[in-house]
Amino acid sequence: METNTPKEGDTRDFYLHEIMTKGGFTFTTKEDEDIEVNAQHHVLSEITQEFDGEDWIEVDREGEEDSFFLTDYERGYRFEYEELCELYDVEYADYDWNGYGCDWCGIEDTDTKEQALEKWEAYKNKFPLLTSKDQFEEC
Repeated sequence: METNTPKEGDTRDFYLHEIMTKGGFTFTTKEDEDIEVNAQHHVLSEITQEFDGEDWIEVDREGEEDSFFLTDYERGYRFEYEELCELYDVEYADYDWNGYGCDWCGIEDTDTKEQALEKWEAYKNKFPLLTSKDQFEEC
C-alpha cells in the first residue's frame, strides 16, 4: 500500500469547520431593553496549508464558504445574523465568544471538497430553522 508522504513546500487546500463556542449576541431594543442571547457560530472556511518539512502551516484563508448560528451549545435552532436583527427589530447586534472548536461535523483534511461539503450540509441540516424569537435562549 502506497502512502503519500508530504515533502517540504507541498501545499493542500481543504475546508475547515470552525466553531466559536460559548458565544452570544448583545443588543439594545428600540424599547431600550438590553438583551443577550446565546449563539454558537459555525463557519466553513477554505484553508490553504504548506508543509514546512515537519508540520502543515496555514498560509492562506480564502474566507467563509458558509456559516450559521445555533441558539444553544451544539443544539437548538439554526439562524442567520440578519434573522436575529429582523426578529428583534434592531440594526446591529454585537457578537462575542470565548471558546473554540473545529471539525465537529467530521470533516478531515484528507476529504475532497465534495466530501467535506456533504458532511457540512448533513451537519447543518440536522438543526431546525429558527422561526420565532421565543426560540432564542436569553442569558
